Amino acid sequence: RRIISKVIESYLLWKLPLKKYGLEPNHPFLEDYASCQMAILPETFFQEVNQGRILFKKTSKWWFWNGGVEFDDKTKLEADVVVLATGFEGKKKLESILPEPFSNLIEDSTSIIPLYRGTIHPLIPNMAFVGYVESVSNLHSSEIRCKWLARLLDDQFKLPTVEKMLDQTTKEEEIVKRTTRFYKRHCISTYSINHTDEICEEMGWDSWRKKNWLLEAFSPYSNQDYREKGFLI
Repeated sequence: RRIISKVIESYLLWKLPLKKYGLEPNHPFLEDYASCQMAILPETFFQEVNQGRILFKKTSKWWFWNGGVEFDDKTKLEADVVVLATGFEGKKKLESILPEPFSNLIEDSTSIIPLYRGTIHPLIPNMAFVGYVESVSNLHSSEIRCKWLARLLDDQFKLPTVEKMLDQTTKEEEIVKRTTRFYKRHCISTYSINHTDEICEEMGWDSWRKKNWLLEAFSPYSNQDYREKGFLI
């Protein structure tokens, strides 16, 4: 895994002018991948950079002046519009809609919501969270969790005890912590196939979706591997 990660990292550094613009990360590629901190660049992104239409600026502090933004090195950037693309804290939104004492269960000491199968909190009854935990393919992961949840509600299988579910979520957290320092993100990127396998097994599906063990071992998985009675996920 580390060798493959290093090969991909070397390829990206060769393919993209990250060093030229001071964008080379100070951590391995695997850590970004494992914490879903990756994005797909527009095709002409670095062409725009080379032509000066996109500028990079690293700073620890900044503030507004009447013409735009000023940085801690005293340089100023004139701007008509400033977009603060900082995201939002989804946990805070969930806390605001849940009554006591359940709102206090949303965030643990690691700031990760302990969701069994990425869907239900073992201590919060009658509520499910679909699409909260990120993966390589969010649409696929959310869809198969919906199928899992529908079968659970239809009483087609039973959940483990609360203690076993909490133990499962704790083990998953510990595994993610060993993979990336950015573990506080809700991401199962490197474990998405294993995650789907476990959901399949719990629903009574065969987790081996390929026709033979060679394909199972060496061919990539796709949504088509999870066909169900002629329908695709």
